[in-house]
Amino acid sequence: MREPLVVVLDPDGRILLWNRACSEVSGYDFEEVRGRKAGELKPSSEGAETTRRMLAQILSGKPIPPESLVVTKEGEHRWIAWSAQVSRLPDGRPEFIYLVGVDRTGAKLAEEALRTSEATFAGIVSIALDAIISVDGEQHIVIYNEGAESIFGWRRDEVLGKPLDLLIPARFRDIHRKHMHEFAAGPERSRRMGEHRPSIFGLRKNGQEFPAEAAISKMEVGEKVFFNVVLRDITYRARLERNQRFLAEVGTVLSTTLDYQEVLTLIAQLAVRFLADTCILDLEEEGLVRRLRVVHRDPARMQLATALEHVPLDRSRPSLDSQVFETKRPMLVTNVSAEFLQSVAQGPEHLELLRQLHPASLMGFPLLAHGRLLGVLLLVSSNPHCHYEPEDLRLGEELAHRAALAVDNARLYRAAQQAIAARDEVLGIVAHDLRNPLHAVGLAAASLRHKVPQDGMGRAIHKTGESIQRCIDQANRLIEDLLDVARIEQQGLHIERGRVAPGELMAEVTPLFTAAASNASLELWTELPEMLPQVMADRDRILQVFSNLLGNAVKFTPPGGRIRVGAELRDSEVCFLVADTGKGIAPAHLSRLFDRFWKERPTDRRGAGLGLYIAKGIIEAHGGRIWAESTLGQGTTFFFTLPIAPGIERNEKVPASMRAPR
Repeated sequence: MREPLVVVLDPDGRILLWNRACSEVSGYDFEEVRGRKAGELKPSSEGAETTRRMLAQILSGKPIPPESLVVTKEGEHRWIAWSAQVSRLPDGRPEFIYLVGVDRTGAKLAEEALRTSEATFAGIVSIALDAIISVDGEQHIVIYNEGAESIFGWRRDEVLGKPLDLLIPARFRDIHRKHMHEFAAGPERSRRMGEHRPSIFGLRKNGQEFPAEAAISKMEVGEKVFFNVVLRDITYRARLERNQRFLAEVGTVLSTTLDYQEVLTLIAQLAVRFLADTCILDLEEEGLVRRLRVVHRDPARMQLATALEHVPLDRSRPSLDSQVFETKRPMLVTNVSAEFLQSVAQGPEHLELLRQLHPASLMGFPLLAHGRLLGVLLLVSSNPHCHYEPEDLRLGEELAHRAALAVDNARLYRAAQQAIAARDEVLGIVAHDLRNPLHAVGLAAASLRHKVPQDGMGRAIHKTGESIQRCIDQANRLIEDLLDVARIEQQGLHIERGRVAPGELMAEVTPLFTAAASNASLELWTELPEMLPQVMADRDRILQVFSNLLGNAVKFTPPGGRIRVGAELRDSEVCFLVADTGKGIAPAHLSRLFDRFWKERPTDRRGAGLGLYIAKGIIEAHGGRIWAESTLGQGTTFFFTLPIAPGIERNEKVPASMRAPR
């Protein structure tokens, strides 16, 4: 402990004695202060006056301040706690003043720092937007700031001394106590709360739960343990994250189909999963507004939804969504009153159905696509504690925007499908009806060739008849292709499958194109393994596929090129191929090769663009696959697969005549 300061003064305050401790604290040697008045050591007159008053108090026997400020030789401020005693002469006059002081500067600074810290802490706790709550070892609230008042709704005087359970939903209280006990017994001094579940929840005074994130720390004061919690209400952030996940799911789900009725159902189902208890879709079709879908969140109430779906709509009378149809703007009814329901009911029965929905709040949104109003999306909340707010309206608008695009796309797709079906029906009828006149022309041409002698002028007539027959054969092939297209679209191709050897198929089709390949200065050759199993196939239909592929290869391979026909075993399939050394196909066109009527060059008059589409339909009817691989400048290879015939050994021998020289 530091040596106390000892000073002896005469009655006028002059220094008579000054110990070493005084020199160490003040910085003055005794010789510098001997005979000087104590107050004169301070650089200001204010110090001298303070010392004069204190000496007067001592001499009069009055108590002096517990501490006084002393300024050292270097100007440093020191706090000294003085005790004083006066010795007196026999006549009562003061003889000496004895002062004993203790340097309390360190303790004073510590006290000031503590007061500053306490004031700063109190200020931070007071103005913090987060809830700052401290509880004792029994989990009773001892600190509760304004941020906590704002978040939880309880005033400070309502919760101080109350159990922390007051702020926790009932279903979490037991597990919260368990975690607090484990935290108190563990070595950790602090940690984030909610580590054992995705998020934590608080309970407001009005009974509403809210998501939160929090951190907790513990401190020991003597033998007591206190827990400090900083909690943040993340309702807004959680809502944003949930909304983003919902809208992402909406986009994903609605992109899975273009079927009109399925799109309507998906929109309604998504709405009741996230935003509503009931979803109603009223759409304009052919100039009339029709109620096309009503879905309820509760499966037990689907009968009510079905009844609402079948209520006839009289658009000359007010309805739930007539305001949205008229203004093309969103509508928010925060509180649905009995008077509102009466004003929008189509009749007594409809009013009763609306009442059974128990609507507490509703929103309506126009379904707008490219500036056109397609219909209205209505969302109804039946929860008396859940009333729609402007934030819900903004989310509903995003849903309605995506729903409108999905509905518009589905309508366009439906219209396209209807147009295609109508076209195919016309093509089928026309193709069928063309056969009769073509048959008549063919008979006339055949009669002409038989009746006219083949000499002189007759020879020219015979050639004309043969040319007519070739044109008839070409027209018949085109008609057959058109009929195949109609069959594929309507009910699928009729396939009569049987066991067929791959080598037999290729041996039958390649001679048909040998002359054509030779005339085009092309080399046609085949490549087969020694052993291949039989496949299940309709012989005539597979020959038709080969004919389409080989015909294209001959047509699009320049003179001097090669065409290769082959097959190989791949797992439970035989994979056939037709490869050429033509100019190749651009990657952007490969995905469209098997579309109807598609041609790489629309001006190309060689074919109608149906051959590959029909080939695809034939192969898929067999349960196989067909595709093309191509490299520009090097050629194209078409592949298709057929399933192996069941219950046979893979022992087909390829005839030697099929292995052409390389």
